[in-house]
Amino acid sequence: MYCPKCGKEVSFHTDTCSQCGVDLTVYRKIISASNSFYNDGLAKAKVRDLSGAVVSLKKSLKLYKKNTNARNLLGLVYYEMGEAVSALSEWVLSKHFEENNKDADRYMNAVQSNQARLETINQSIKKYNSALNYAKQGNCDLAIMQLEKVTSLNPKFVRNYQLLALLYLKSGKKEKAAKYLTKAQKIDVNNTLTLRYMEEIPGAFSGIKDKKAKREKKDEVKPVSAERPRHTFQPEIDVSSEVFHGSSYSEDKFNIWPYLNLVIGAVLGIAVVYFLLVPTAKKSVAEDYEAQFKQYTDELATQNAKTNSLEGEKKALEKKQKELQKQLDDLKAEGISEETYENFFESITLYMNNQKTEAAILLADVKETAIEGKKAKELYNKIKEDTFVSTAEQLSEQGRVTYNQGRYQEAIELLEKAMKMDKTNTKAIYFLGRANQRLGKNDKAREYYNTIINDFPDSERVAEANRRLNELN
Repeated sequence: MYCPKCGKEVSFHTDTCSQCGVDLTVYRKIISASNSFYNDGLAKAKVRDLSGAVVSLKKSLKLYKKNTNARNLLGLVYYEMGEAVSALSEWVLSKHFEENNKDADRYMNAVQSNQARLETINQSIKKYNSALNYAKQGNCDLAIMQLEKVTSLNPKFVRNYQLLALLYLKSGKKEKAAKYLTKAQKIDVNNTLTLRYMEEIPGAFSGIKDKKAKREKKDEVKPVSAERPRHTFQPEIDVSSEVFHGSSYSEDKFNIWPYLNLVIGAVLGIAVVYFLLVPTAKKSVAEDYEAQFKQYTDELATQNAKTNSLEGEKKALEKKQKELQKQLDDLKAEGISEETYENFFESITLYMNNQKTEAAILLADVKETAIEGKKAKELYNKIKEDTFVSTAEQLSEQGRVTYNQGRYQEAIELLEKAMKMDKTNTKAIYFLGRANQRLGKNDKAREYYNTIINDFPDSERVAEANRRLNELN
């Protein structure tokens, strides 16, 4: 092992590090405990108690995270349970803690070198997640169809079998649920969740065992009572000593057997093709057609589910639209214009985006009496208190600058907006008087000067207002 402080390699039975002098007693006990849990996990994995092995190996790694043997074994257990992503994660961590970890390299290469297998694992995970979402939404049939596909893509995926069994239990199909729970138990014999589901349907497993026993009994082959005697054929060759005299030429007689053998061979060939190859081809075509039909059925079911969902959303939106239209009609009947509420909501949006000046200008055109509802009025007053005074000051200053530039009508428009927000802004009142005086509207100008003199006697603009008023008089 290595010293946790200085990293020097030391003997496992050493109590102190020879280089830095740190006490290794507790560290050694931790590693021993981690190895004990690793051995326990290994023993459980050998008897296919995979979930129990996961618990022990996680405890081992919790005590000593650099126990690469435990981490490699945990990855193998995950892979055996169909959890390929978790398995790869453990092997990557193992490689991180021990760079020359050949076992982790071998496991990762075995998985990653097979691109088709990786794609199958990816597809199974996507379909499982899709089925899980369908199940959460209450679409049990769609979820079951997806999970059935996962069983063929990843036949060791324990969680897939458990979810499939749970959905079949919910649908009342206990025998099918028992079938998949049995498969899950073959992979992980002591999985707590599997055993809990099995307790819900104790009668279904006896039926499965009876069928299995009958099938095994049917498949039994009766032993042969005695061995058949073996026969050896040895042809006898007779050699005649008689000598034939005369011509050695003799004409061959016509032999029909070669032609007959040719015909028999052709008939047998046709029979083989018809009885063996043709049914196989038909079966293959039928299976392809059935697979395509099933795929089209699944797609159609998915589209129907989406269509039903969209129709439900459409009805909900139509209902909401009718309710909003009714509220708008009621507001119109009460004399409240649609534009008023549009300005109000737009000013709220601007205020939330920290565009306070624009929000105040819009809100100034909204009458407080037109706003109904306690919360709406509170929001109106909050925006008003936070923006009106500062915006009025900005507008009055813009109006003063515009007045000095000789654009009196534009200045009046800006100053009137400022007055709309803050009637106590004496700068806006004074320059409204000056702009009107410049435009020859003396009565209007006197009105603004008198407002400053009478309503704001402490204002710094009083002296100027008196002077301008004397000019007019």
